[in-house]
Amino acid sequence: MNRKWTKDSIAIEIVNMHDCGQSVTSSCMARTHASLLRAASRLFGSWEAAVSYSGLDYDQIRRYKSWTREAIIERVQDLHAQGTDLSWRNVVLNVDAKLASAAVKKKHFGSWREAVEAAGLDYDAIRRYREWNDERVLNVVREYHASGKDLNAKNVAEDDMALITAARRRFDTWPRVLVEAGFDYKEIVRRAPFKRGCGPHQTLVVRSRHKPSDV
Repeated sequence: MNRKWTKDSIAIEIVNMHDCGQSVTSSCMARTHASLLRAASRLFGSWEAAVSYSGLDYDQIRRYKSWTREAIIERVQDLHAQGTDLSWRNVVLNVDAKLASAAVKKKHFGSWREAVEAAGLDYDAIRRYREWNDERVLNVVREYHASGKDLNAKNVAEDDMALITAARRRFDTWPRVLVEAGFDYKEIVRRAPFKRGCGPHQTLVVRSRHKPSDV
């Protein structure tokens, strides 16, 4: 059964974990408490904002007193888990210029590409996600459908956290995103559980809301 999160319940959970000595960085949450991270990103806009709301100092939690290869990798993974646009220009201008500067030093990675790939991410994919706007979110959702991928929110979140985060920021809810993209949300929810049972030559059909006029 899915838990219904609120801002206050998220803050309480963060404080409890921190008081028990658990790491509450977003990269750790992505590995151990993905549902909490998704809820926080949806309600606060970012994991860092959720931690700040709980009364903790996120900069102190990260403990990035000096940059090392390991610290750079963790920071990149933190940002990716939050759904942050990790294109070079955006990181330098809007996210963390000190991270970018440290990453490209010869003693660390020598280039932003090397740093991103060392964090286990696809740099070419990162470059394509330079900016999320309404039209880009809808187009990527349609691309998912065209490629035969399951549009159930849980499955999309596991495959592309950045898309889910951007979609909920732009449209508030995942069902609304699907409707705006031209799909029948109830049909997706109804059919999704049966996808695993499809034969090798079967595909999951998602019905578009743009149907021919009845005769």
